[in-house]
Amino acid sequence: MIKSFFQSNLRGKLASLLVAIAIWYLIKSHLDAENPTFPVPGTTTAPVPRSTNGPNLDDTLLGPLAPPVPGNDAAN
Repeated sequence: MIKSFFQSNLRGKLASLLVAIAIWYLIKSHLDAENPTFPVPGTTTAPVPRSTNGPNLDDTLLGPLAPPVPGNDAAN
């Protein structure tokens, strides 16, 4: 009984299986093309070397850009 279930109309079943695999492959390749992967910051293995040609961004340059700290009366 089970053997006849799998053997009856075997060509149609194999053809359906091949069509299903082809459709799955086309959809998967289309979805992969639309969603390219981008590197996520902070997950690289090697740090990016800093340029020594530009200015140094130390605290004296960034001090005026820092937001004021609540309760700090030194700015008055």
